[in-house]
Amino acid sequence: MPRRTIHRRRRAQGGCLSFAIAALAVVALALVVAIVVTNRLKPPADNVGGAAAGNPDGKFVDANNPPVEDNEMVLTAGQLGQGNGEIVVLTPSPTPEPEPTPSPEPTFNPNDPYALVRPQPTQEGFLPIFTKAYIDEPKIAITVDECSGAGITRKFADLALEYNAKLTLFPTGESVMKKGMDEALRYCFNSLEFEIENRCFSTTAKLYALNDTLMVSEIWKQSLAVSYVLGVKYHPHFLRLYGRDGENDLRTHTFLKQEGYVGIAGWTYNGSRMEEGRIGNNMAPGNIYYFKSNNDDLERMRVLMEEAKQQGYQMVTLNELFGYEPNLTEADVNVMTEEMPEIRVKNIPYYFMKTGDCTWATNLLQRRLTDLGYLPPDSADGVYGSSTAAALSAFQAKLGMAATGAADVLTQEKLFADDAPTVDER
Repeated sequence: MPRRTIHRRRRAQGGCLSFAIAALAVVALALVVAIVVTNRLKPPADNVGGAAAGNPDGKFVDANNPPVEDNEMVLTAGQLGQGNGEIVVLTPSPTPEPEPTPSPEPTFNPNDPYALVRPQPTQEGFLPIFTKAYIDEPKIAITVDECSGAGITRKFADLALEYNAKLTLFPTGESVMKKGMDEALRYCFNSLEFEIENRCFSTTAKLYALNDTLMVSEIWKQSLAVSYVLGVKYHPHFLRLYGRDGENDLRTHTFLKQEGYVGIAGWTYNGSRMEEGRIGNNMAPGNIYYFKSNNDDLERMRVLMEEAKQQGYQMVTLNELFGYEPNLTEADVNVMTEEMPEIRVKNIPYYFMKTGDCTWATNLLQRRLTDLGYLPPDSADGVYGSSTAAALSAFQAKLGMAATGAADVLTQEKLFADDAPTVDER
């Protein structure tokens, strides 16, 4: 073979080898880059979320660093099973205030068979407070407050089943998130057809003393927790307040109307404070009975149910007692993407307040009296007590008004005016 032919073949082979080496180098570099990027994006193994971890969208949720989205509630995986999880509400970012769209006022319809059964609002802008149904039929409603754990809740459910009764449960959101409560509430709702209503998220929440965001959060988080454990989007009808304090708080009523509630749930008799021998003596059509979820009240409720059975009373839910349809549920709704609502009506009008009221408006009144020197610092607690009445009387006297100590509309207009006199002005 000629020498120049051998050289040509060697040069050709050398060129192919060089090209192959260069190509391999490029591939290796690409793999290194891919590995680095993958390691940076990969979540820690113990924080991976997905449909099995209570995240139906299969999106990754870092429990320690939740995604920053306005008004988002994050329920970390395993909360219901462990009972020690925490609902995180992220502070909403400022948004332009929408135009107010207040709900229409309830109207009296004489053709409605339940028009005379239900209570009516006592003041304009307020929802009714349900303490009794005005009926002749032998029906009563029994409510259980707090529902402090799965075990005691099942005991109340089993007792109601024994007497063919339906209960209305008012669990706090804190209770809903305890271990085993998901199964207990689903049993009560799906199998026994109990009604579940709102009792705020925290056990001792005082809505009238909270700012707008915290007040809304207490109501919304409980509703969202109930929806989460029931596996549907659940729309409650009634809110029950801790100690019934703040039932005349117009701001709370305004927000509840916005969210589709029909009213605030009170009661006719507090079974927790009654001796067992007296419970049956107060049986009357339309009564609402209150019990707390403890063993003592369980026995008191047994006495009441036995008496109701002997007198031929039917024990129904609040919806059934007042003629409302069952609470609306929406299936196939991912409640984990729900945003916390805001109060659409920001400017709550002045309304008459007096000693004994517990309202957010009282809180604002006390702050203004403090600014003007009529109350000492840190006096604002939302409770219209004797010191608030005395301070307002002093302000009224300063203006030559009748020193009644009651916050009528004219007094409030004068108090919040730019030229309102301080305590030291002559």
